Amino acid sequence: MKPEPTRSRGTGVRKMMAGAALMVLCLAPTAAALAQGVGIGGPTPLATDLRKVPVGSWAEYTITVGAAQEMKLTSRWALVGRNADASTLEVAMEGPPLQPMGGLVVLRLALAPDPIGSAKPVRRIVMKVGTRAPMEMPLDMPGLPAQRFQKPDPSKIVGTESIKVPGGTFNTTHYRDVSASATIETWISDEVPPLGLVRVKTLPTPGAAGPGGQPIPAVVMELNKKGKDAKSMVTQPIQPFNPSAFGAAPAKK
Repeated sequence: MKPEPTRSRGTGVRKMMAGAALMVLCLAPTAAALAQGVGIGGPTPLATDLRKVPVGSWAEYTITVGAAQEMKLTSRWALVGRNADASTLEVAMEGPPLQPMGGLVVLRLALAPDPIGSAKPVRRIVMKVGTRAPMEMPLDMPGLPAQRFQKPDPSKIVGTESIKVPGGTFNTTHYRDVSASATIETWISDEVPPLGLVRVKTLPTPGAAGPGGQPIPAVVMELNKKGKDAKSMVTQPIQPFNPSAFGAAPAKK
């Protein structure tokens, strides 16, 4: 048997990091990203003007995947900083699917002041896996989607509704987007910064297939709680990108 090339571990590590980052970027901001199977690198709904959102605003969501709730995760979006050049968002994903990486992945995104109007809204990515030190991530890393942001399409408005979720009761604008693969229902409120999302519910079209021909799961994302006191979860010195420093992250104690 030929020895495995020395580069294979580095390639596997890069895929692991890109996969974790992709899960955070694509699954955390919108349940539709996973459910449609076409949301890899797809736009994140942004119903607020980040230039006006108070620093410290955060919103936590529960994401349930599958009709029988086969997978559950928690995502948290927080605006932790702002200056003349960028707004800093931190996206944290936590749950059983991330246990091999310590159960928690955090991405810090430095965004252009107006990410919706920018062709390249993400100016810097820092990734923290489990208890490991945070690391600078290359913006052109293979497998890492080019993140984009967009305002909800006014032509998709169904109406205004008061809805109750675990995080409270909110007056919302209800959007519905019907495609060949799924129907996506989104409820938006400016009372829920930093993104404005209250609930996203995706019902796949019967028989629709996602990547690799796999069935597209139903996905529900609901606000669990929110607040105004967010602090950065990236507190250790940020290390330069070094894929050899990554492996299976220790589980949280």
